[in-house]
Amino acid sequence: MELNFINWLQSFNTPFLDQFFIYVTMLGEENFYIFVLSFFYWCVHKEGTRYFVMILTLSAVANSAIKEIVNAARPFQVESVRALRIETATGSSFPSGHTQTVTAFYGTLAFKFKNIWLTIGCVIIVLLVALSRIYLGVHWPRDVIGAIVFGILSIVIVHKINAVEEKQGISWPYYAVISVVIMSLFFLHSETFIKATGAFLGFALGFLIEDHYVKFDVRADGFAQIIKFVLGIIITLAIFEGSKIILPELIFFTFLRYFMTIFSVVAIVPWIFVKLNLSRHRIFS
Repeated sequence: MELNFINWLQSFNTPFLDQFFIYVTMLGEENFYIFVLSFFYWCVHKEGTRYFVMILTLSAVANSAIKEIVNAARPFQVESVRALRIETATGSSFPSGHTQTVTAFYGTLAFKFKNIWLTIGCVIIVLLVALSRIYLGVHWPRDVIGAIVFGILSIVIVHKINAVEEKQGISWPYYAVISVVIMSLFFLHSETFIKATGAFLGFALGFLIEDHYVKFDVRADGFAQIIKFVLGIIITLAIFEGSKIILPELIFFTFLRYFMTIFSVVAIVPWIFVKLNLSRHRIFS
């Protein structure tokens, strides 16, 4: 039945639809979120952005862990399915990483702002990305359905953790999640899981360092904001791409690369902003 649906959907293929769904599927790729969330974290509202980053990184860890455990084949690997943009099809098939990422991001956006038109727009984006993964032949329908469920669960879990911390003033649920992620490194070793875990732990440590020692204020005049964003992106890309050149191609260094990149975004770059007087040394509220 799933194969029939894929074949039916792909029967409508045209060069325009091919290109349309390729662009749509890019909404679920990491580069988009690095640029967008970095800008909002450095220049607009760091506390709100942290909430998004925690959900996205935790969702990525869960997604890659399930992928490794289930180890499902993709449609084009077992059937004569037309496949496009297969370079984005990393890891196994279930659940869809792209779909889970957009569900986590746009679901959080809809949940935080609770605007009917924004919610409708977010739902449309999630459904289009889910459809794109099936149209491109890189996922089964069950992959995108599962991804939507896990994306929503990621939002619920992080919301519950934040609620406990805000109401009761305790942080043990947050540290419990970090402990589980660290322990899982002894059992799960796929490249996608190592990358996701490195990013999550880089965020977790970076958050603690920034919150206790850096405490940068995002507010600045327009020109300073431009300098901050451009400088921050240059530093981030230098670490991300430079470490790829310098570090050996071993799984530990893959983890280190993603850890250093996200840690830099969250703590090192803001510290540089403070030292260069591009940001003040105090918590923004």
